[in-house]
Formats: sequence, C-alpha cells, structure tokens
Amino acid sequence: MKIRVKLWLTIFLFLMMLLASVASSYIGYFMGSQALKVVTQPDINSDNQDPNQKPLGGEHKGLEIIKEEEILQQVSEVMNQNK
Repeated sequence: MKIRVKLWLTIFLFLMMLLASVASSYIGYFMGSQALKVVTQPDINSDNQDPNQKPLGGEHKGLEIIKEEEILQQVSEVMNQNK
C-alpha cells in the first residue's frame, strides 16, 4: 500500500512540474512575441534610400527617449546639495 501512495505522489509531482513548465514556456513565448512586434528588418539596399523617408517604427507604448545631459545635471545638482 505504501508503494502505491508513493507512486501516486510521484506521478502528481511530475504532472505539476510538467504543467508549470508548459505555463512558463507559454508566458515566455507570449512576452517574446510582444517584445519583437516593434522590431523591423533593416533595409538591405541602402543605396536607394530616399532622404525624405520617415523611419519605420511601431508603437512604443510608454517609451520616452530622455536626454542624458539633463539627467546628469540633475544628479550633480542633488549631489551638490547634500554636501
């Protein structure tokens, strides 16, 4: 009887590990596909580029490019205040 209980426990744990691995792989695949939606293929033939053409890009949700110089100035101001 003890062998049966151990066998069922082993099978249960194995199935739980299998379910966890399937769930994590699905989440990883979903997150990766969402991250790659914005990435585009570069132009191979760069000789025929139109200088007036706007760069291709997708939706950058919440992405804001910041200026490094402004951040460094703010950091130096805060550090000088603490002295």
